Amino acid sequence: MLKILIMLAMVAGAGALGYFGERFVRVTQAPASTGAKKDASSALLYKMPLGGFTVQLPRGIQTLNLKFDLDVYVMGATAFQEINGAVGRARLRDATVVAIADLAGSDITFHDVITGEGNKVALAEMLVRKLYVNFPTVRTARINTLISNLSAEG
Repeated sequence: MLKILIMLAMVAGAGALGYFGERFVRVTQAPASTGAKKDASSALLYKMPLGGFTVQLPRGIQTLNLKFDLDVYVMGATAFQEINGAVGRARLRDATVVAIADLAGSDITFHDVITGEGNKVALAEMLVRKLYVNFPTVRTARINTLISNLSAEG
């Protein structure tokens, strides 16, 4: 009986602590901005050309060869400066290749997107969704050229 009373008291205490302690954890208002100029410059998209990629994706006895040139657009000047160096650009290029491999392996409609109409826009949208997980400042992408070739292994 004593164990049950102790457990009930602990549950009631935890509930009360969560109910009354929530006001200390919750953010009540956004931090004040330092000026309109900073807000205007952080809302701009900055173009970061990633260059050309060539990716080979095995599809049974065939291989899908993708060759494309990609530009990504980063939100804000500070975020652009953080990933514009050699290390940041290399990480973004590697994440792009991994995103394409993940899309090709997991998305059933990937091959239809590559061969269908509007393929550049649809592929760019799919890539941005994948890149957003690790690079939340990447807002959009533009595929300048896209060449897809399905070849049989012999």
